[in-house]
Order: sequence, then structure tokens, then C-alpha cells
Amino acid sequence: MRRTMASMRRLVRRWFSQTGAAGPLPSSAAGHSANTPRTMPTEESRQELRALEQRLWRLLMQPSVASTGRVHLLDLGMMRDRLGVGWPALRPRVLTAADTIIDRYLTRNDIRFRTAGDDYILVFASLERHAAALVCARVAQELLQLFLGDDRAADLRVSTAVGVLDGKIRFEHALATVLLAEARLGVEPAGARSHEQENASASAIGAGQDGFPLMSGAILYADDGGGKAKPVLRQLRLSPDDAGRFGIRYRPVWDIGQQVISTYMGTPVRIFPDESFIEGVAALNSLTDAMEILQLDADALVGSVEILNGLFRNKSRLMMSVPICFETLAARRTRLPFLEICQSIPDYLRRFLIFELLRFPPGVPTGRLSELLHEVRPYCRWTFMRMDFKPQSFSGLAGTGLNGITVAMPADRSAEARLMEEMNGIVTAAERAGLMICVTGLSTTSMVVAARASGVKLVAGNRIGPPQDRPRSMIRFDWPDLFRDEEE
Repeated sequence: MRRTMASMRRLVRRWFSQTGAAGPLPSSAAGHSANTPRTMPTEESRQELRALEQRLWRLLMQPSVASTGRVHLLDLGMMRDRLGVGWPALRPRVLTAADTIIDRYLTRNDIRFRTAGDDYILVFASLERHAAALVCARVAQELLQLFLGDDRAADLRVSTAVGVLDGKIRFEHALATVLLAEARLGVEPAGARSHEQENASASAIGAGQDGFPLMSGAILYADDGGGKAKPVLRQLRLSPDDAGRFGIRYRPVWDIGQQVISTYMGTPVRIFPDESFIEGVAALNSLTDAMEILQLDADALVGSVEILNGLFRNKSRLMMSVPICFETLAARRTRLPFLEICQSIPDYLRRFLIFELLRFPPGVPTGRLSELLHEVRPYCRWTFMRMDFKPQSFSGLAGTGLNGITVAMPADRSAEARLMEEMNGIVTAAERAGLMICVTGLSTTSMVVAARASGVKLVAGNRIGPPQDRPRSMIRFDWPDLFRDEEE
């Protein structure tokens, strides 16, 4: 019997409600426990749900969608359990990465929907059951590698809709690792449909019960008002360069104790068409794809070592800091290519290299951090980690093999007094953990003086020197030079 749009919407709400399904639906799909307060939906979230329901209606009006294996649930519950107390801090990064990875696999007619329990419902427009489950398994594999590395015990559950009973979707469950292992062995999983059934299902996708075709182009959203359809809005199309090109520049670092600029800090930059730029971690905020981040890290390392080698041949000695992002080291598929480049660095240059770790989430377990540092330590002199400029304890970093931390002072001239007090606390915490500290972002002489008074020996910022395309040779730089430059 054909359903009306209103009745289908009611069914969709029941299927994806907070209370979950009556059948063996994974507990995390049903959201939080009854004791957890539920937030009231905003008008924006209502509009998003309405748009989602309209798209779901187009898919679910096709014959037997829920029984053909096109509706899947990716349950992040096992990952949350594995991360433990680190989950709240890592949650935003995990969900952002999950959104990006899923979008890379889906077509324009597929749908992804994140539940209130931070799990994902995926509805595939055309893939058959086994292929759709494999897509979910690959998403799970990438996500696990990114945040849990090579932990063989880590896994995620993939649930496949097998039918509807009493207005609720019924699921069958499998582990992502099992699905991938079966795919490698060429095993047809239990419950998979025959080739003839797949062809029949594929032909049914072309039109619904009322002859309404599943649209292969842009989605047209139904309008309740007049029954008309409005087209998707025009999309802005710019060249990649208009969005900013990525690169690396080098900031001079003043060693106050030795009165010399002997180190240049490699920092990622995003350069815009007018040649303005942003630098540091902020320059990488738009990047979530691990392979793109690996490419940037590899380019920075190769370029820096080539410059360092040229200076060495000219009998110039200089320390250089090279950034490495968490995403590059976290997963085996990105870590190994990076380490291969590290292995090619000549021994005589490694003592002039500093690796600075970027984008490391605060919830990374100490053992995991020690493991990653152990991988890169043979190829450098020191390892530093970029941290937020805020009072915090660094006791969890002690004993991991990390040599120091880098913090960037915010550019807020009106809050200098408060920032200097916070810097005192940060320096004290670093000293207690046995860590060196480098403070960047210093734009005034007073900030440099305050940093020295706090015990900081390594400083950088516009007051010391602007970022450069290529480092210069080591130079003497003392306090009279600092005040002389200010007068000029």
C-alpha cells in the first residue's frame, strides 16, 4: 500500500527517534540513557531534519528499501569505549573527521545522518547490501587508524537494516574488521543476496511505486505549500588558489640565553590571492584529509632538509624546526611514508633538526604519545609539541620523550597584563614537567622582556622577525639589538 508523504514522515521520525527501535538496534543509536537530559531542538535543527526527511522520503518510497540492505548504522560506541576519558576532548575532532571521510565515499543521492548519540545512519541510493556494508567498514577503518593507530583490538560495529517490523527498522550486525577480512578472502557474507536479486533490486531503483524516478542529478526538495519543487541553489565555484595555497615559512627564534638567532621555526601558512596569509595551526583548520596533511608535512620536511643541507655545505650551522601533524603520525598508512623520508635524512643533519608536533588532541594517552615520539626521535635532536596558551598541567607529558612545548601568545594588546600572568603559570608548569618552552607571537618589546622574566629562553614573533621564505645564517642578537630595532 502506497504511503502519503505525511505518513512517511511520521514513520521516518519513529525510525530515527531517540527511543530507538524495538528490535536489536545498537544501544548507542538510541541516544543517551533515560537519565541523560535531552536538549530541545532549535529552529535550525528542525529545518535540517525537515530537509533530511524530504530526502529520505525520496529514497524510502522506493520498494523494499529497508529490506535491500541500503540502510546502515555505523556505531561509534566501541570507539568511545576505547578512548575512555579522552572521548570528550576528542569528540569534535572525531566527528569532523567522520563527516569528511563519509562524504568522500557517498554520492550526491546518498544520505548520512548523525544521531543524537553520535552514531551515523547511512542510506545508499544504489549500492547493494554487501557493497554498502564494505563502504561503512572502510569508513570505520580510516577513522580507527586516525585516532587509535594500529590498535588491533579497536573495531566498530556496522549494522544493516534487514526489514521493517511494527514501524521500526530491524538490524543485523557485523564488525568492520570481519567485513573487511571477508572481502579480502572473497567470501560472500551470510545473508548476502544472489546476483539475480541484486540485478532486480538495481532495476527497481530506477522508479518508485508511483513512477517517481530516483533523481541522478541535483536533488529537488518537495515543497509542502503548493506541491511544487524548488531547485538547488547555485553553488559558488572558485579556483583552488582563490581558497588559499598552502606552504611553509620560517620564523627566526631568539635564544635569549645565548644571545643568538640560531633556530628557524618552520610554520605552515595559507597564502591568499592578495598575498596576505595566516600561519600556524590556524592555517590548517580547513584540512581534515589525512593524505593531504601528509603531503604538506612531507613537503615541509623535504624542503627544510634541502635548505639545511645547502647551509651545511657552505659551512653554516643552523637549527631548523619542522612541523608534523597528528594525522600524519596517527595512522600506519600515513606514518610509514613519512618515516621513509626521515630515514633518508643524512646522519650529520639530524642533529640540526627539531620536530614540532601540531594538532595533537589533549586526550591522547601517554603510552600512545610515547610510541609516536619513539618513531621520530632517531631523526631529530629535539621534539616539541604545540600547546594552547592557557594555564594547564604538563605532567602527562613528562617521561614520554618530549623535550619541550611551544605556545603562541594571543595578539591582544589590551590584555597584555593578563597574558603575562598566564605565561608565568605556563612556564612554571613546563619547568615542573622538565620541559623546555618556546613562546611565539611576541609583537612588542615589553612582551619579550616579560617572557625573559618568566624564565623563557626561546622566543619568536614579529618583534624578533617576520616569517621568511628561506632561513638566514646564524647571527648574533642581543638586548641592545632588540631596543635598537624598536627605535628604528
